[in-house]
Amino acid sequence: MDLLGAPQKQLKQHTSNPGKVSSSPGGVGRNIAENLIRLGQSCQLMAPLGDDANGTFLRRHCQQLGINTDGMATLAGESTSTYLSIVDETGDMQIAIADMTLIDQFGATQLQAFLPHLTAASMVVLDANLAPECLAFLVKNLPQQHFFVDTVSVAKATRITPLLSHIHSLKPNLIEAQAIAGVHLGENPTNRQLLELAHWFLHQGVKHLYLSLGSRGLLYSDASQSFIMAPRVPVKATDIVNSNGAGDAMMAAIGSAWLQGSDAQHAAASALVCAQIAMASETTISPHLTPELLLRMLKETPCSITPLS
Repeated sequence: MDLLGAPQKQLKQHTSNPGKVSSSPGGVGRNIAENLIRLGQSCQLMAPLGDDANGTFLRRHCQQLGINTDGMATLAGESTSTYLSIVDETGDMQIAIADMTLIDQFGATQLQAFLPHLTAASMVVLDANLAPECLAFLVKNLPQQHFFVDTVSVAKATRITPLLSHIHSLKPNLIEAQAIAGVHLGENPTNRQLLELAHWFLHQGVKHLYLSLGSRGLLYSDASQSFIMAPRVPVKATDIVNSNGAGDAMMAAIGSAWLQGSDAQHAAASALVCAQIAMASETTISPHLTPELLLRMLKETPCSITPLS
């Protein structure tokens, strides 16, 4: 579950802030699954649930959305994972606490029976919340699968370092990418530095890199091209309500675009637009996201492309 605290006025440290606290279904993998469903794709979610009211609610909620929940495992006596975040008055996340110990108990025992389903899937989305042993198990047993990977956070991102050669599409943000590569480029690296960072990932075996640059846009790189895409008109701070779900929406848009056979430019533009839709929503997942809204906003919010070479 996601818990969100938002102040009424400017966020003040070390004191109580009047504001609003809300809850919504969460979890990186679940969020990506819901976004994929809202984009018109079918998907099955494989994840652990606690033996509690939140776990029951999440399973029922996923079923109501149309997500296949056969792979969701309820672990007896455990509590469902919870993510608590505090945003400032602009909607930008300031600090968060992730209670994700439940997922460390999820792995080969629960997934072994689903290997045939995973082998037959068009793509498999992984997030770095999964235990390293679980990630390694999936990569070893699904050698021909297309893995789309979300790095989640700086603390979790390096879990995927040994698996880079198996990744089809990777979506880190700038801080996470630097942590994986073991470099420090600061908050505002040059385009040349960004290109060198992208090439490092390609040399490790990543086939498609989608590097989120925040307000600078999205860097895409593969063996034949590299570019930075950004909205021609920057997103206004007043249009940002909650930034928490932006990365999950991006990952879903990237996967959905690939399933549709779209090219890299369309995938990157879709990722930026879906992130913008997510940031305009109070909840982590925008209830307004549809394929029709995505197409309309792609026309209404054109992007600029800066080639990197």
